[in-house]
Amino acid sequence: MNKAGRSACVDLPPSELDSVLSCSHTKRCLLKAGITTIDQLMALSASDLFQIRGIGKVIANDILKTQEEYKAAKNR
Repeated sequence: MNKAGRSACVDLPPSELDSVLSCSHTKRCLLKAGITTIDQLMALSASDLFQIRGIGKVIANDILKTQEEYKAAKNR
């Protein structure tokens, strides 16, 4: 990836998702799909995730794991 490509990955606008997601690719895919809040993210099912361009099995599993961890932390 060239220098311009790397900076495009890093220069995402701040969003609520920053507190639960660290991967810029994942955040970019979600933002492009209109997912901008944690509540929206938590409402997504596995089948919803696979409908989002750029999200495959590995990223979907990471998001599902993040959802579980977020819900567990919220219930403490």
